[in-house]
Amino acid sequence: MEAVFQLEERDRIFDHGYTTNTEGTGFGLSIVSRVVDSHDWTISICEETKQGTRFEITDVELEG
Repeated sequence: MEAVFQLEERDRIFDHGYTTNTEGTGFGLSIVSRVVDSHDWTISICEETKQGTRFEITDVELEG
């Protein structure tokens, strides 16, 4: 499954229900965004290739 987002879509990809796939629900990235927000982390779109889009989650503190 490929996920390459157009520049104009970047502001919407974390919106609940937004999808570019005719068989998609649009729930996946909105759920990820909620989890990230609930932990005070940050999610960024880093790069896009023909294989898909890479996301980076930062500000994560691991206990150990």
